[in-house]
Amino acid sequence: MLPQLCAAEWLKLWRRPLAWVLLGIFLGLLTLYLTLWFLVVALHVGAFTGGNERIAILADAQIAELRNQLTFPGIFGAVLGQFNSIGGLLAIILAAGALGSDYSWGTLRSLLIRAPDRGAFLLAKTLAVLLALTVGLLVALALGAGLALIFTAVLGGGSGMGWRDLLALPLGLLRALYIVLPYILATLACTAYGRSVLAGVGGGLLFLAVDIGAGSLNALAGVHPLLRTMTNLLLQPNINTLVVQNSQLFGLDQVVLLSGLDLSQLPPWPQAVLVIGLYSALFYFSAWRMIKRRDIGGAG
Repeated sequence: MLPQLCAAEWLKLWRRPLAWVLLGIFLGLLTLYLTLWFLVVALHVGAFTGGNERIAILADAQIAELRNQLTFPGIFGAVLGQFNSIGGLLAIILAAGALGSDYSWGTLRSLLIRAPDRGAFLLAKTLAVLLALTVGLLVALALGAGLALIFTAVLGGGSGMGWRDLLALPLGLLRALYIVLPYILATLACTAYGRSVLAGVGGGLLFLAVDIGAGSLNALAGVHPLLRTMTNLLLQPNINTLVVQNSQLFGLDQVVLLSGLDLSQLPPWPQAVLVIGLYSALFYFSAWRMIKRRDIGGAG
């Protein structure tokens, strides 16, 4: 039953305008982000004037790091970083729309009559959302690669692409999806609880805001080892660990651009993987319990 449910959920996402609109928004914002930094670097090095006139906005070390982000292989780290920031917000909206529309359109009841296993339904919904995000991320990486070719022709720099970088792409992609997984599942739980798209979007964004706010407590980690242990049990510090690892995977250094980031206070990556997995399991169980135990109204 699960393969048929997954195929059905994927077909619904593929045909929904919402998914394409969100993809267009992400690609547009990604292009804007990379192009603006390209202009900053180009003005700094005088790329448009043959080096005769330069406009220095940032320090040389920051410009060098931005140049790495705009060329190979750093462009892949930059795209994955944007996916885990702006893309995370859009993933929340996509997940809420994927489940919430079944409640608002009254299609969930008729679907469960044909496939009564609500656990399989939730799993298929989750897998379909992750597949849609994977496709969107692959398109974004292709767009980033195309822009990197243009930026490299103007700016120069970059170490070029190698087999090691290509082999690192699947790991970076899986890690990026794993980073957004708890937010997707928290959104599905909120959607199931409120039985609407609005409840899912509101709950997911509220959780994201609270999580980012709680992550600021990581500044207390250097005060005492006990405080560091406690703050590292929050979701955000563990998310930051994997985000930094994805950047380092493609030769980027987040500390250069984010001077307030203390990598020594972040939890080790095995703990990060475990903590994110535990949060994800908790949210998935909450969503499953809501769908399993609550009555489904709507069209028969």
